[in-house]
Amino acid sequence: MNRAQVTIRRALSKPAPYIKGWAWQQVLLERQLHHIRHANSRSNGGEHHHHHQQQHDVFHDDDRDYLLLFEHEPVYTLGRGASERHLTFLEDHGHDHDDVKRLCKTYRGEDSPRLLLKTKIRQSSNRSDDHQVNELLDNHLIQNNPIYAPDNKTPIYRIERGGEVTYHAPGQLVLYPLLNLRRRHYVQDLHWYLRQMEQVIIQSLCEGYGIHSERDAINTGVWVNRQKVAAVGVSSSRWITTHGCALNVDLNLDGFSKEIINPCGIEERGVTSLKEIMEKDYGRQCPTVEEVADVVVRCFGEVFDVDLVEGDVIS
Repeated sequence: MNRAQVTIRRALSKPAPYIKGWAWQQVLLERQLHHIRHANSRSNGGEHHHHHQQQHDVFHDDDRDYLLLFEHEPVYTLGRGASERHLTFLEDHGHDHDDVKRLCKTYRGEDSPRLLLKTKIRQSSNRSDDHQVNELLDNHLIQNNPIYAPDNKTPIYRIERGGEVTYHAPGQLVLYPLLNLRRRHYVQDLHWYLRQMEQVIIQSLCEGYGIHSERDAINTGVWVNRQKVAAVGVSSSRWITTHGCALNVDLNLDGFSKEIINPCGIEERGVTSLKEIMEKDYGRQCPTVEEVADVVVRCFGEVFDVDLVEGDVIS
């Protein structure tokens, strides 16, 4: 049986705004969803043509799985499970009550800090992924009304992934896999997918750097000495995954300060980085984000048992 193929797109030349990574996911997700709708329409119209085989065995240019690699500018994101109470600065600084209302998970006003598309993404074979992403960003077609943390002026967004509150910043490797879990090569189970993502990081730390890490029986993510080194939070639409995993490489951990946030809603645990682990416990220099990315990509291919193809770099 042929293995699934995943195209790698890297955006690691410089830290990118969070909204850019989000836009890339929306464009590639809509492309896969468009392919599914088109295939279903053909099938319902009587043009079966071994539809089941088309869905699972044939890889079209517009139906590829992707792994996006990003390094982001500083940002806080609140997932579906996050309460505004996880932003501890709201209490410590007597913050504007209007901001508290806007951050509420049930709030849907036009000034909500929730990232949303203002328009449908148009599909055209003549328009590249890069063009579609730039169109969303340049024409302000994404609802973009962040709230800013008072201590460091970092934007805060609500997003559609699972999980609670986390922090992205330069020095952190962020993985966004867009995998169609309905393919026979995968398992149509988000719990399986979460464990696979955790295994990618566990295997990367072990094979690449000799570091023992582990899962937690209750909380998602990857842990070293009871401190979180990687956060995992995912979403899916018709079994196509978005969001993913963030591995702390050599970022400044001050952004995780409990004076600002309660990271992932876990009060009794801390946050660490590959740099902190390697310098403190191993007396070794930390690799760069790009070097770690090479290890993680290789382990991603091994864990998911897929063939990896390098796509164009995201500028």
